[in-house]
Amino acid sequence: MPPAAQNSWPWSLLFLQSLPLAHEVKSLKVKRARVAEAAGWLEPPLELPEELYAGMTDHGVIRDRTAEFNWTIWDHLKWLCRFVRNVAQRPAAVVQAAVKDPLQFHRLAASTPDDQPAIRRSIEFLAWPSYFEPVVADVERQEIRDAFASLVGGAKGDGEEDITADIHRIRMHLDEQAGQRIDWYSRQLVSQWRKVGDPGRRAWLLRTHSDHAELLTAWHADEKVTLDVEHLRHLDPGVTAGLVQHAVDEDYKHLGYVEREDTKTAVFAFLTVMKPGDLVLYQHAGTVRLGGVLGEPEYNDDNRRLRRKVRWFDDGHTATGLPRHVQRQLATPGIVVDVTRVVQALQALLPAEAETEPDADTDGAAVVPPVQEGFRPLTQEFAASLHMELEPLQEIAELLEENRQLVLYGPPGTGKTYLAKHLAAELADDTTDERVKLVQFHPSYAYEDFFEGYRPDKTDEGQVSFKLVAGPLRRLAEEAAKPGNEKKPYFLIIDEMNRANLAKVFGELYFLLEYRDDRIYLQYSPNEPFTLPDNLYIIGTMNTADRSIAMMDAAIRRRFSFIEPAPADGAGQRFPAPVPGGPPTGYQAGAAAGCAERGHR
Repeated sequence: MPPAAQNSWPWSLLFLQSLPLAHEVKSLKVKRARVAEAAGWLEPPLELPEELYAGMTDHGVIRDRTAEFNWTIWDHLKWLCRFVRNVAQRPAAVVQAAVKDPLQFHRLAASTPDDQPAIRRSIEFLAWPSYFEPVVADVERQEIRDAFASLVGGAKGDGEEDITADIHRIRMHLDEQAGQRIDWYSRQLVSQWRKVGDPGRRAWLLRTHSDHAELLTAWHADEKVTLDVEHLRHLDPGVTAGLVQHAVDEDYKHLGYVEREDTKTAVFAFLTVMKPGDLVLYQHAGTVRLGGVLGEPEYNDDNRRLRRKVRWFDDGHTATGLPRHVQRQLATPGIVVDVTRVVQALQALLPAEAETEPDADTDGAAVVPPVQEGFRPLTQEFAASLHMELEPLQEIAELLEENRQLVLYGPPGTGKTYLAKHLAAELADDTTDERVKLVQFHPSYAYEDFFEGYRPDKTDEGQVSFKLVAGPLRRLAEEAAKPGNEKKPYFLIIDEMNRANLAKVFGELYFLLEYRDDRIYLQYSPNEPFTLPDNLYIIGTMNTADRSIAMMDAAIRRRFSFIEPAPADGAGQRFPAPVPGGPPTGYQAGAAAGCAERGHR
């Protein structure tokens, strides 16, 4: 068999991976030329049949995350070249076995030098979609296997083949329940397997259709919450997301896509994810009421509603009086909304009665007491060490805990950096500086310096190559997200923040500064979802002598709170005026701190 014919199938995989992708710039002609060039490297050259192009649109048909994909297309192509060479060097029997057996195909692909797991797993899925899954990131594969392993009798092991086999068994099980092939990235399944640290006690915002006042009154009077399921077949508590997805799609065909998706999320959360001990809340007429879940889900006698027993703790809180990050979560649309990211703020609103034992008919399901975590309380002694009063420091700490990022700005020499470093170390209760890191921006600072980028590296053969190196933000974020660290605050101090081109430095991270509970795919790591942990706080400093903050990017100004260490002038400044005969405060305190930092007296 000619080499080109023998090795045509790997290049067909390259075709399948490259040409169907939509792209804002590259036309089908350009993409065809790219694939043809690569295929022409074979001897004799390989010509792909025209039938492969039939029906192909000019801009492709797959329109998901193509920008991130194309950042690494040439790395993928280099791996494919190594893969083809690896196949060509193997005995024909090995290649034939790989064509007939998915595990043999995996072993052949994995034996390619300089493994690239993301592209290799993509190729494995294209070759064997009945066995492999379109999930390429290690973290997501692990999360899926861990979340569903109990459905198939536990996990086999932690090797790649073991995890692949476990996910295949799980998917077959869920497919059978759902009556169709499941989508791992559907909203219901993602909520079941994706982890952002173990939330422990969850918090849930529940709504009625059209803000039904009479039903909300019944919730409070009867100590319960309910979910309308008038058209839904009977589903048992603990039901899997796949079965919920199939049931809602069949029973709610009269609803639009968005309403069906919202119903799936609500039913799955109410039946499976919500647990006794979780917080629940609802809002009506500007008032928010909190309660604790006491019972498992059950049906009303008419089977038109699901209900859970709840103990309501108080008469309510004014919605506008809640912290801003809580108000933002309360604006999230949906019938049942997971607001666990603000559970700490909600727990702080609970009265003492929330700690009492539940009724005897709740099977001993006690409300979980609040977990002590977060910032270390500031003391008068610490304030005195900074020559400041305690109140303004507490205000800074509260604002930082609420927004997770703020900027200290003002003239140079007023101790902004000194204050940021010592305040972060005190709040983190970290004398070793392991959880407090400082970087300084300058005009040549870029995204590759701050987050991640390719840096020259010397190979074992003495050749120069490029290696992806993590920057300070990524390293600190990964450390903060490690199991066991979720409740410890981590701080990144950005000194001289306004000296850099912030839009260039932050890049797509702008999004995560505002939406901490979401994930993005990065330009240099398109196959690894990234999120900023909730326990990572950012403190910036800006010198107004260098550049006015009025000239800053509006997107940055919206995402950071700004504080100017200045004395009170009767117009509501944050820092009090100097106390006669007492320690310096406000602007004087900043100057004193600045002198202390430089070793002056």
